[in-house]
Amino acid sequence: MSDSVTTVDTSERFGFQWDRCREFHPHYRDQFLQWIHPLDPESLRGLDVLDAGCGMGRNTFWAVQLGARSVTAIDYSELAVASAREVVGSLPGVEVRRESIYEIADREAFDLCFSLGVIHHLEHPRPAVERLIETLRPGGRLVVWLYGYEGNELLVRAFRLLHPLLRRLPPRALNGLAHLLALPLFLALKLPLPRSEYLRELSKYPYSHVQLIAHDQLVPEISHYYKREEVEALFEGLPLSECEIHHNRGYSWTVLCRR
Repeated sequence: MSDSVTTVDTSERFGFQWDRCREFHPHYRDQFLQWIHPLDPESLRGLDVLDAGCGMGRNTFWAVQLGARSVTAIDYSELAVASAREVVGSLPGVEVRRESIYEIADREAFDLCFSLGVIHHLEHPRPAVERLIETLRPGGRLVVWLYGYEGNELLVRAFRLLHPLLRRLPPRALNGLAHLLALPLFLALKLPLPRSEYLRELSKYPYSHVQLIAHDQLVPEISHYYKREEVEALFEGLPLSECEIHHNRGYSWTVLCRR
């Protein structure tokens, strides 16, 4: 299966973002660990890893820092791949290549595959997950991080209203709109108001990260916010010996499986 037109548009919009945003902040390590939780970060040591949907390579970087023996980082966006090659391509054991998640050539090549913030943007998520499983060696582990519907109900309603307009805007216009949304949010986060665990965490981040999050919400042609039963259905019947579903910080899902 090849990527649809919708998926290509989304990947190129994200590519525009990763071409412009290559900053690293100390909290990105904590974010990576939260996304893969409850996977023990120490367990990455010595593993061959696949980063499926690598963007500019931020998560690849942390996998290397945690001791992975090798990391293969793939993305379908040419701009994202170019950025990742500049950011992490020179690290020992890292290979960056442009490849569709539906058409990954490797079979039983990796001990761990993670796909963080990618599957919920795909038109065909089930075939993508099936292909990721095929890349794993027997006993290898898969980590998938997904947007959750629970905890994001207001965001989902707003996105559905705005989506017909957003999909017509070019990447530069979306980037400008993200700044308009991010600035008042960033300032509000500095006020001593009651807030959720996620917003308390977000208040510690620099403005550039808040703007990046706003941009993430505006860019995709497809953004599926999964209910728990939909997560269960996505992985049901696949060749997995274990599959744990964790509600991550009240707004997302981390799925940890073993082939």
